[in-house]
Amino acid sequence: MSVDAADAPVTILGGGPAGLATGLYARRQGLGVRLLEAADTVGGNAQTLQLGPFRYDTDAPSQICWRGRRIDFPLAPYDLLRKLPLSLLTRISWEQLSIPRVSDDADHFEEMALQSYGPTLARLFLLNYTEKLWGIDADQLSPRVAGDRLEGLDLKTFLLEAFGGAKDKARHLDGSFYYPRHGYGQITEATRIRRVAVNGAESMSVETVVSTLPLTLVLRLLDPSPPSELRALAQSMQFRHLRLVVLGLDRPRLTPNASLYFPDRSIPFTRLYEPKNRSPDMAPDDQTVVVLERPCHPETEAWTQSDEVLRGNAVDVLTEQGLIEGDDEVVAVDHRAVPFAYPILEVGAEEKAERLTTYLQRFENLHLLGRSAKFTYTHVHNLYAQARMLTENLASRPEPVG
Repeated sequence: MSVDAADAPVTILGGGPAGLATGLYARRQGLGVRLLEAADTVGGNAQTLQLGPFRYDTDAPSQICWRGRRIDFPLAPYDLLRKLPLSLLTRISWEQLSIPRVSDDADHFEEMALQSYGPTLARLFLLNYTEKLWGIDADQLSPRVAGDRLEGLDLKTFLLEAFGGAKDKARHLDGSFYYPRHGYGQITEATRIRRVAVNGAESMSVETVVSTLPLTLVLRLLDPSPPSELRALAQSMQFRHLRLVVLGLDRPRLTPNASLYFPDRSIPFTRLYEPKNRSPDMAPDDQTVVVLERPCHPETEAWTQSDEVLRGNAVDVLTEQGLIEGDDEVVAVDHRAVPFAYPILEVGAEEKAERLTTYLQRFENLHLLGRSAKFTYTHVHNLYAQARMLTENLASRPEPVG
């Protein structure tokens, strides 16, 4: 269905969480909206999909798999005291006393991790996992990839939890979160735009454009093209892709955790999550479903690997980790490819993104919103807050939008 720019002054590119949130708040502000989405479903990389009786998200407590043990993540001193050998605890405690406490001036993620956790903890649990996740060395990554998860572990919390126990467990995250009963996709379904204009070769007039497309893609789509220097800059910026393996299992529950992390480099997957541990309605009472993530770059073996090989790898990992007895427990299988899952925040990426967004600011009616569009690492609840602020600003303009 085509809509005139006069009837829909806000044109949104992309029907993922950022685009849908913008559409929701724009409509609440009384603004006409036109949403353009290339796929036949909304939600982008944050959908809840169905596999027979199972539901799973493409986006509860979490733990790290380490030498057959389950370590809480974010790392908690009380849990480490209970599960690590005395020799390691002695070394970690000494490092907590001796490592300097510097301000937020780390040049890269490796430096930040070493300053925050000390060499032993950082190398055991953080650096290997981070390099698996992003696909580059930790000293080439921006400190911003850490988010908020390196907060709360210092000598004070070590002592507090050592003598106070679990009741004094440090708080590492910014609050608690609700999870939709039938999966994250309920949010995008509730905020979906019911009428979508699909743009093939058709040229549409627009007033105000909100782009949630990857920043590098926006530069490539411009006509006339940006200067060659900026095109080269955009080409040097990378996104991490994901391959997902979904396994329905003939058991009520695999673990009590929402997620398990695998820092070991010999394991091809970085994370396993069990949707049923976020909401019991995600699987039948007597069965469960798990999703394993394998980050990769496009045009690599991991990205082009057959679904059958990836499935075999997933079953092997679960069996070797002692999580399942074997292939007989698998009752359903699905696979998903998730392109542009994460912008790779290499050292210097912020400066590159700033140069590109500064160039795009010359288009006064173009606004960027979302993780991919701004080439930054952010959370969905922050996207909704940003979408609300943007649409309030658009609606409060004294002149017509655009």
